[in-house]
Amino acid sequence: MSRQKKPQGLPPWLIMLLVLLAAGGGFYGLQQNGGDASLRTIEELNASIYYDNANSLRGNTYKIDAEIDSALGNSPTKGRLFSVVLKKQTQGGAPVVLPVLVPPTLGGLTIQKGQHYLMKVKVIEDGLLKVEEANKP
Repeated sequence: MSRQKKPQGLPPWLIMLLVLLAAGGGFYGLQQNGGDASLRTIEELNASIYYDNANSLRGNTYKIDAEIDSALGNSPTKGRLFSVVLKKQTQGGAPVVLPVLVPPTLGGLTIQKGQHYLMKVKVIEDGLLKVEEANKP
């Protein structure tokens, strides 16, 4: 009587293939979140509270879903100032327009009128919103 070979489980190449497919699926899932994974846990800015008293929000960080409205100014030391229109909020039926400052550290960011961004902003002095991070959804 001859010996029969016992099954040894999955071959190593198949295990590696399954690991790569799982990793690729996870990466694809993160990309489908619109690049806002780092903004997921940040509270959205409430425009009503901001308009009532922006200085009371000073030092806090929020996220905004905005479209670039227009360029308002440019300073080599302070950055570029834009007005943005919030995509999901209105104030009495009218669009919410906010000022945002894009600092020189984000100088590589190409911003044009009509572009849509998810932004992480910090309320700084005088109620201005300083952009800390910006992603296109």
